[in-house]
Amino acid sequence: MATQRVSIGAAVGLRNGVQPMPNRNIDLATISDLLDRIPTASGGTADSPGAWPIDRDSLISEIAGQINTFQTTNDMASADSVVDPGGGTLRLMNQLAADPPLGARVYDPGGGLLVDNVASVPFFAAVSSMPGRAPLIPMSQPTVYSRRLVAVTGTSIKWFGVLVPASVVLTIGSASPHLFFTPTPIQGGYTDGNYDSFAGWTKLWDDYTDRIGGLISAAGVNQVLVIPFYKTSQGYNLGSFCDDWSDVVSAVVTAAMNDINPYALRDTFVFSSIYTSSFSNGVNAHRSFQTRGVGTDNMTARIFDLDGVAQTGGSTWRPAKGIIYQNRPSPSGDNPMGSSWYVGGRWANFDAVVPNVSTRYSHWACSAYLLYHGLTLFSS
Repeated sequence: MATQRVSIGAAVGLRNGVQPMPNRNIDLATISDLLDRIPTASGGTADSPGAWPIDRDSLISEIAGQINTFQTTNDMASADSVVDPGGGTLRLMNQLAADPPLGARVYDPGGGLLVDNVASVPFFAAVSSMPGRAPLIPMSQPTVYSRRLVAVTGTSIKWFGVLVPASVVLTIGSASPHLFFTPTPIQGGYTDGNYDSFAGWTKLWDDYTDRIGGLISAAGVNQVLVIPFYKTSQGYNLGSFCDDWSDVVSAVVTAAMNDINPYALRDTFVFSSIYTSSFSNGVNAHRSFQTRGVGTDNMTARIFDLDGVAQTGGSTWRPAKGIIYQNRPSPSGDNPMGSSWYVGGRWANFDAVVPNVSTRYSHWACSAYLLYHGLTLFSS
């Protein structure tokens, strides 16, 4: 029986075979996937998984019919051909479904919203201005990249952002994944309640794939950005992802690359090293991954902490492979001090880049402008 349960944001099917429900694309995909995990004898489609129509109207009609089959096979009180959020049909489906195998697919809710190719000019702190205590100097670099949202089954984290710099498409066979951990989603108003549909989470995907991915792309390193979009409730424990992360990363990059350029990979994406980073209290999920993840210590080349010390209570995590950035003055006046780099009070020049934002909210600026330095100096 299932241990990985799913939810939907709105009703799916045709009420009593006639009245159309909202039938959002993401919910249709969720229910069709769920039916594919239920044995045929129990009203599911496990004997012929994935055999669903492409045409939307045909898909809705077929899913509604299969919902009715499920309800009648299981002698449910109401066989109305609809799955309601939190309703009895969905609860029973979850009980009867087998755990899904690991799988990854590019997901786009329509309009190219979460699938795009971008030309941008990200700004960053000049590498030469980072030592010492003088104001940081802004620089920029034109860059081009492709990014995708990938939906995953079979692990504890469902959604991943993947960004591939244009230059890395040509060298994907030797590229390293760069895993980035965002701050806890609830801080931006992204709630666990609509996580399964990703409804309302689009801006989180856009902000961090662009902000962190732009710096990776501009730095010219042979890295692919992978962002695990975890729930707030997973902030200190990423669940099974810590056990199967290597297979998951391989699957999500493969899915993204096959969508970006189906000829770039001979088979699946494989890798021998990773880079990891986080911003603000994303350091908690980052640390959970690094300390609990199977094989992470041997695979990790560098760890970048972008002002994790600013979170409530501060962060004292100082991993051996870590490069630590802090938005505060150096306690001794020396900069850097070991593996710690200090940027507090040094943002004045960035007002020309983002007027009245970067100096006022310079904690935010740590995620926008500093990683280029670490990638340039500490990536092979």
